[in-house]
Amino acid sequence: MSAPPSAVPRFAHEAMTTLFEIFIPGPDEIYAGQAAREAFREIDRLEARFNRFDPGSEISRINRLLPGEETTVGIETFECLALAEAVRLETGGAFDANARAAALDAFAEGRDAKPEPAPFELLGGAGSCLVRRLEEERPGHGPIDLDLGGIGKGYALDRAGQLLLTWGVPDALLHGGTSTVLALGSPAAASGTEPSRESSERTGWPVGIGAGWPGAPERVFLSGRALSGSGTEVKGGHILDPRTGRPARGNLAAWASAPTAALSDALSTAFFVMTADGVEACAARNPEIGACLVVAYGDVRIFNPRFFPAGG
Repeated sequence: MSAPPSAVPRFAHEAMTTLFEIFIPGPDEIYAGQAAREAFREIDRLEARFNRFDPGSEISRINRLLPGEETTVGIETFECLALAEAVRLETGGAFDANARAAALDAFAEGRDAKPEPAPFELLGGAGSCLVRRLEEERPGHGPIDLDLGGIGKGYALDRAGQLLLTWGVPDALLHGGTSTVLALGSPAAASGTEPSRESSERTGWPVGIGAGWPGAPERVFLSGRALSGSGTEVKGGHILDPRTGRPARGNLAAWASAPTAALSDALSTAFFVMTADGVEACAARNPEIGACLVVAYGDVRIFNPRFFPAGG
């Protein structure tokens, strides 16, 4: 997905093994830069909690739990895991933050099946958030195997966006590696430009998405929403289906539009490995979710098309 014009002040920061950028229009670039730096500090703080390769992170602590053990986590880790579980259930396991690493290991080692990760439960109460590993239900369970790579960047964008709002920045575009974009307000609102007479879908931030795919929209206009994409053009043919541990055999590209970046991040990953019928059913159950699939070259399916208007 492509970013806004270079005329909009841009602030960049490396985190979570990618490049985050924030675009903030308006006359006070110094203040915008200060707000962006605070947003990047928030992203760094979340990376320290989510990084499964850091032995001191909350995710690493969870992954090391033995049966019956529990650990206290921050509200951010709790919320991210709760959303991940909700998406897992909604997509029939096409997104699973507790299986991806096991699937990767199985694929790399040439095994026909991946081990089942150990089950865990989330325990939230008054001022306390716990993750408890359950007793193993049957032989063959591996460890808890959490990896927030398919949802953590989106969650970080949501938190960064909330921080910008507290700084009085209502109009901004944020992205994490261009695969997930979160839009606040619009560039026209920040500049004081009168809105055009175009439809309301065209008054937000223009974000390019489908270049090179015949039949896919070339851009969408985002405001108060997020958009994420997954596809072979970025990651090649190595996206694995967490339900099988094998390479996905479904779509060539998938985009998900959702009210939050964490949700769009997770759904775009799930939609990439789901069948078109499965994505259509998911979109029908969730009218605030939009989906665009490249099933094959020249075969594009769009569900809840108001989020992907024709002629964009």
